Amino acid sequence: MNGIEVTLISGRTARQGIGLEEGKTSQGYIKSVNEVSLCPEDAASLGLSGDEPVTVATEHGSVVAHWRVDKGLARGTAFFPYGPWANQVYASSTDGTGMPQFKGIRATLSPAAGGKVPSLQEIVESMRRAEH
Repeated sequence: MNGIEVTLISGRTARQGIGLEEGKTSQGYIKSVNEVSLCPEDAASLGLSGDEPVTVATEHGSVVAHWRVDKGLARGTAFFPYGPWANQVYASSTDGTGMPQFKGIRATLSPAAGGKVPSLQEIVESMRRAEH
């Protein structure tokens, strides 16, 4: 299975807010931001089941993340909460607005086929390597 094209949106979630109260390195926070949500039909079309992660890819980058079903999402739309994992697929440019574009980004979701969701430390290390 190759993947599906989706419109990626981002924002904050209630789970993320609770996790932030625990701290950005807490398991509650990490679990709240390293998963992408998609509708049941899109998950089925990808053949997703169980704990298999997905790859989220845009023209700006890619990352392996957990996924979950959200019955409130329309087909072809995926939600990725603000955080270190989502930052891997969004542009850093703000076009003078002070905030990168986090809504309406074209992305491809595909099964990660043996891929592993990177830890927070691995994400930070990859960002450090990219700076040099």
